[in-house]
Amino acid sequence: MKKIGNKEKGQIFQLIKIFLMLEGTILIFLGIFYYSCGQELYIRDSRGNEAGFQATDSAGEMTEGMEVAQTYTSQMDMIDQIGVMISDYGQAFAGELYVKCEDITDGYLIAEKRFSGEELGTNQYVCLDVGGVRVRRGNRIKITCISNGVSGRALTVLYSREPEPENRELLAGAQLTIDGTPVDGMMCLMLQGRDDVWTGPNYWKLVCAAVLLSAVWYAAELDRRRRGKWSFLFGMRDILQKYGFLIRQLVQRDFKVRYKRSVLGVLWSFLNPLLMMIVQYMVFSRLFLSDIENYPVYLLSGMVVFNFFSEGVGQALSSIVGNAALITKVYIPKYIYPVTRVLLSGINLVMSFIPLFLAVLITGERITKAYLMLPYILCCVMVFTIGLGMALAAGMTFFRDVQFLWGVASMLWMYLTPLFYPVSIIPDSFRPVIMANPMYSFVGAVRSIVMGGAAPQPRVFFMCTMSALVMLAAGSMIFKKTQDRFVFYI
Repeated sequence: MKKIGNKEKGQIFQLIKIFLMLEGTILIFLGIFYYSCGQELYIRDSRGNEAGFQATDSAGEMTEGMEVAQTYTSQMDMIDQIGVMISDYGQAFAGELYVKCEDITDGYLIAEKRFSGEELGTNQYVCLDVGGVRVRRGNRIKITCISNGVSGRALTVLYSREPEPENRELLAGAQLTIDGTPVDGMMCLMLQGRDDVWTGPNYWKLVCAAVLLSAVWYAAELDRRRRGKWSFLFGMRDILQKYGFLIRQLVQRDFKVRYKRSVLGVLWSFLNPLLMMIVQYMVFSRLFLSDIENYPVYLLSGMVVFNFFSEGVGQALSSIVGNAALITKVYIPKYIYPVTRVLLSGINLVMSFIPLFLAVLITGERITKAYLMLPYILCCVMVFTIGLGMALAAGMTFFRDVQFLWGVASMLWMYLTPLFYPVSIIPDSFRPVIMANPMYSFVGAVRSIVMGGAAPQPRVFFMCTMSALVMLAAGSMIFKKTQDRFVFYI
């Protein structure tokens, strides 16, 4: 039996060390993810929430003994609040309104309340604060309104004869009755609730799957290295060991060149987003201030992320042409050039978060544990930027027009991302186009953390991760297939 030498023992120990570091990193990340997301892994705002319907008709004066009832199919797992729109015709109503909500499938009362005339007004919602009662999705819910008004001084329940098409799931099987008589339409409801999320109760399964898959991946990478093929894990480790010093030098060089002979120097990384936010705030605040809570933070959080993306891609696309003298004289993996340009923009991104955090503190937004996931979202943005930057850098080498096309494309991309306007103003028919925009997910995730104080939903993390990885894979493939011809065009 062959005796294992000290060199082989050292190599085995090194491989075991790398494996343990890989698994440890995954477990630490998943632990931080679980801690920072909290209840977001277990429950989310229901997709069956309704902000109300456009009132078109009324049930008429609700005099003594009159009953208006609405049944519908539950689209949520937990009900928090139910509102019914009523009107007192602009007169002082002296009676009472009794509202109750019940699950007629399982046969139990969800909530009930009596409202006095002093609490009622014209075209307002009267709300039952249910407080998180669980209902089975698909159960039939019935809301009943009874009043003791007198003719001439009664109130009414408002309903919509033609509800919006997006409420079709709620409308399926719904029935409005006035004194027992079926009526075409739907009571103007405001429904607020939450849905269960699969992720939380099964998180331990995801952790086990991640550990197992990472072990299989490590074994595959080890096998590729043993057979002399390039592997991502060991290849990246070798690159960092061999070219780490060079990467730092390139970033430092570009950083110094950028602020050379500038009086304020690096302070522009701080001032630029702040000044742009002030200008855009003055321009757009009158239009959107009433629709967006804490508009300065809303505007600045979107601008910081998008400006990094736009600047990083703009810097990366000229990285090959701009380093022509170095590429033709010294061998360096060519992808290092666009990567270092994006890393340089990453320094500006970190500096740009200073005015954002100041705005957060000044406006009184909460600093929560969800901030622990902010670096991950920003890493996804950086990976996405590197991928697109590599693809455009390759294109720029062959076609100089790419730099001008990117100027137009980045401006269009900015307007397709809700940076200074609310998503609510986007027409429903066009909204899927906006939501398919990867920057929409990145900006929305940052705003969820900074403004909402809550980690984004797991599906948002998934979308951010997949957008970043797909773009990196596409950009790397384009760059790799074209890099051997760069020297003929630069």
